[in-house]
Amino acid sequence: MLSVIHYLSIYLDKIDGKYYYLAGGTDINVQIKHEMIGNDDNIIYINELPELKVIVEKEDEVILGSLTTFAELLENELMQKYFPILAENLQNFASPLLQTTATIGGNIANGSPTADIIPLLLVLNAKLILSSINGKRTIMLNDFYSGYKKNSLAKGEIIESIVLNKNAQMGANTFYKKVGARKTLTIAKVSLAAIWEKENSKINKIHIAAGSLNEYARRLPLTEQYLLGKNKAEIDIDKLEQILKLEVTPISDLRSDKEYRFQVCLNLILEIIEM
Repeated sequence: MLSVIHYLSIYLDKIDGKYYYLAGGTDINVQIKHEMIGNDDNIIYINELPELKVIVEKEDEVILGSLTTFAELLENELMQKYFPILAENLQNFASPLLQTTATIGGNIANGSPTADIIPLLLVLNAKLILSSINGKRTIMLNDFYSGYKKNSLAKGEIIESIVLNKNAQMGANTFYKKVGARKTLTIAKVSLAAIWEKENSKINKIHIAAGSLNEYARRLPLTEQYLLGKNKAEIDIDKLEQILKLEVTPISDLRSDKEYRFQVCLNLILEIIEM
């Protein structure tokens, strides 16, 4: 029996021109209002697809359907048990109304540099299952984006689910800070997420991801590599700053200038080192 997603892919394969998926609509409705999406573009409503509305435990993984809302993620026992970094840090990302409407898959597909959940998922090594008429393929979230609001979805593909290893956070130290104009319900000027472990005071595992600092949220592998295997005394702050400049290229806009954003990012990493 063919899945609903398969039938959807058959339909999408026949569409000429641009099309957009509509789930919660918290991002796309703003884009329509500001004419970032044209009147002739196709809007495909997907929010009633049952296959995308699941949170299930499978062997060593937890699978989130892409239509999982932020409220459902926060309330789910599996997420609270295995990934408290998400439950603890997404409480105030938006109003209760938006939390019950906005979907995880929509936040990922929209690809805003300021998206709250993406840095957190990046440090958890999240994978995406992409589905189409040609079947399914798996891609690391870290490899999903190629530019500002550009991603790896092929024609007819949809984000089916987000896959997290149950041990991704287990026993590790965690960090997340979102710097904005207010403490809650704000767009990030800078956000930084990290998961790390120490042995004999040396960092033996570290994942760092930054948001609002590049054209899309991303991991900082050069910074991670420099910190790996060092204790606090062995870290040269000037060298760390030089490496970070290779990975973080913020812009100036109405909310902040690039120098401020870079300095905040560096300060947050230094805060991690002190912990």
